[in-house]
Amino acid sequence: MQSGRIKHWNKDKGYGFIDVDNQSEDVFFHISTVRLSQPIAEGQSVYFNSKRNEKNQLRATEVTSTNLSLQDSVENSNETSLPKHHSNNNNTSTQNTHNNRNTRQHNSNRNKKSPLSTLFSLIAIIAVAFYFFDDIKSTAFSDSAAPTAISQNSSGGSNSAPASSVTGDAQIDKTIMLIKQGGPFPYPNKDGTSFYNREGRLPAQSQGYYREYTVPTPGVSHHGARRIVTGGNPPTVYYLTVDHYDSFKKLDVK
Repeated sequence: MQSGRIKHWNKDKGYGFIDVDNQSEDVFFHISTVRLSQPIAEGQSVYFNSKRNEKNQLRATEVTSTNLSLQDSVENSNETSLPKHHSNNNNTSTQNTHNNRNTRQHNSNRNKKSPLSTLFSLIAIIAVAFYFFDDIKSTAFSDSAAPTAISQNSSGGSNSAPASSVTGDAQIDKTIMLIKQGGPFPYPNKDGTSFYNREGRLPAQSQGYYREYTVPTPGVSHHGARRIVTGGNPPTVYYLTVDHYDSFKKLDVK
């Protein structure tokens, strides 16, 4: 299994993304695949299995709090529960009777598990159906990014922001400057990597068109929720999200 941390979690929609250890591409996950012992929270360490869908997007098939998958746990549990029989040419009739009783008990337990297995399969099918329905609905009805330029912050007409200011926010403007000059970036393993537009908030483009950069948040020790997403190489369009991809605003960058 792979390991990582919960990078983004949308509780209302039941999906999120995992920041994978030693990998630049994030992994999408849905609540139906989560098998955690505690509530889902951003920054939480997890283990997971994943595979690519028909759109070549990485999606988690199982998310757990340990590096042992649910399938491995069930197999190990079954192997442990199976009685061990040792052949012995000198078995007495009492031992044969005891073995027969164990065999009947094992068969009975196996039969009792069948309805539970059927119920679990039914729940899994319903969860997968709900997931695909929600995914299709989100894609069909997602709003495109509003091309509204963020106005500069001002107070009583005073020129408190520098002449090169785009938004008046020091961290945002510094990130734009670093993008223009090619770095150095505060998070070199993530800044400049491809943004896949999985939420469908930005206009559809070919893969590799969008790239994302972290905007540091004062007082926060981790990456935070603010990002700048650029389009084109070199960039010709800039978008800002302050709520971790839930919404975007187009920046007026000259």
